Amino acid sequence: MKKAPHRIIGYIKNPETWDRSAFETAIRSEVETVKGQLTASEELLVGMLVMSVQTLMDAHVAILEMGYIEQFNSGPAISPHMKVRTESLDKTVKIIKELDILAKTKKKASAVDELFEDA
Repeated sequence: MKKAPHRIIGYIKNPETWDRSAFETAIRSEVETVKGQLTASEELLVGMLVMSVQTLMDAHVAILEMGYIEQFNSGPAISPHMKVRTESLDKTVKIIKELDILAKTKKKASAVDELFEDA
């Protein structure tokens, strides 16, 4: 089994490096490694996952640039990008669970994998 590319966590640390195609390739490879050739519904889920992570990255970049508190006419408030990022994270976890690729490999489940399982 191929090792997961370290660049995925790098996207969060340095979102300017985000590469939608590389992410899709990595996820597609993982699903195919775990489950074999993708079905039409798995293709859709992979596409939805890529869209969700793209939205997450866009919101993350906006938060990093503008901060999580914005000034409005009514005063300071939490940026709407925070809600978008949080909802995208939630959707991402749900799609990953729906793809059923967590802990399907021969390696021992990590604490992070267990967090996804409980989500």
